[in-house]
Amino acid sequence: MTTRKLQDFLPNNQEENKIDTTPSFKKEPTPIKVDYECPLCGDMGFLRHTTNVQDERFGRSYPCSCTIERRKTRLTETLLANSGLGALKRLNFDNLLSVGRTSDKTNQTNYEKATQIAKDYSAVMHGWLVILGEHGSGKTHVAASIVNAAIARGIPTMFFSVADLVDYFHSALNKEKSGEATDQGYSALLDIPLLVIDDCYSQISNEWGQQKFDQLVNHRWNAKLPTVFTTLALNDDLDPRLSIRLSDDENTQIVDLGIWESAPYSFIGAMDKSTVTKFKFENFVSDGIGLSKTQRQDLVWLEGRLREWAAQPDGWIVLTGSHGVGKTHLACAIANVRMEQGDRVAFATVPDLLDHLRASYKQEQSESYDQTFKRLLDVKLLVLDDLGAHRSSDWAEEKIYQLINHRYTTRAWTIITMNGKPSNLEDRIASRLTFTELSEVYEVEAPDFRTLRPTS
Repeated sequence: MTTRKLQDFLPNNQEENKIDTTPSFKKEPTPIKVDYECPLCGDMGFLRHTTNVQDERFGRSYPCSCTIERRKTRLTETLLANSGLGALKRLNFDNLLSVGRTSDKTNQTNYEKATQIAKDYSAVMHGWLVILGEHGSGKTHVAASIVNAAIARGIPTMFFSVADLVDYFHSALNKEKSGEATDQGYSALLDIPLLVIDDCYSQISNEWGQQKFDQLVNHRWNAKLPTVFTTLALNDDLDPRLSIRLSDDENTQIVDLGIWESAPYSFIGAMDKSTVTKFKFENFVSDGIGLSKTQRQDLVWLEGRLREWAAQPDGWIVLTGSHGVGKTHLACAIANVRMEQGDRVAFATVPDLLDHLRASYKQEQSESYDQTFKRLLDVKLLVLDDLGAHRSSDWAEEKIYQLINHRYTTRAWTIITMNGKPSNLEDRIASRLTFTELSEVYEVEAPDFRTLRPTS
């Protein structure tokens, strides 16, 4: 038996067949890159004291700057949501015209001084501030700027027009009747660190609302709580009890924004001034064109009544009827009379108005949403043409209601034309159009003048 050695089983050329276990290349591991929103804390939201081991705070955590900023943002959003500013939250001192809308150098200087006082007040918030100025002078913009400045500092603030304030009181009353608690909401209003009341020249139409308003004003006066008011002037049109408070030199600063050089006529829609001036009472055909005797009599009487109203406006005029019966012509005729008397007039076709408001939300628009809406709220005479012809939506109905309710509360001269009846509108709007102490509603019964020819 032949004995074989281990070497006999190995390859003949061991050096050639030797397995090389040395790696053919070397590769360093690739670190995982993470993009943190906050590179300071790695999105942990906190940091630790690690610099000085002798410091008693060593090893303890503290909020990162990103956490502090997020808290501040959430607080600001909450304060804005509860402030009542709404769309006015866009208004601040940075986008306020520093010299106002006037070309007069003296007025520009006075305006700049007045707004600087308001800006200084927003930093200190001591006592009361009264902002005077004509319609469109920028009172609301300045007041809203104070609110936004206070909120930026984390100070709870509420903003109300007189009309909205009365609605707030009524809402509280209705909740009280239904058994819901209201003390907390009303108490918050009484003691809010800063309260802004816009349009103090507006009249409160009911005794209960006036009583609640007086309670609010007296409480904040006695407690010396910072309060801002805007009004046209300190004159006899103001409630005497309020006027005394607003005129007190010890607790109240008064700034006057002066005169705003505004155009006598503005429009939204197709009714520019040249078009409106074509429609006068003198060229309104109230008889002789295809009308029955009764129709002629009614139309002649209506023309006479509207002439009287145009000469001495009081409250509202609502004109209903089919297309082409002369509603817009009569509305334009009234507008022309008031412009000749020096009153500012605005004419808005309702569907075009809503489209304009939607577009004015865009930053590139020359006039902001707030400026547009405020112009219609406060103009001396407003014509709303074709009410009810707009595409209905919650947003549209709310905008129309806000506009109508404000002018209803202030009893501002308003002319409304519509093809249907007021009862076809939302109840809260219809109730204001048909309020007999304010509004005169007339149905114009006539053929379509656009299709008629004179009869022999």
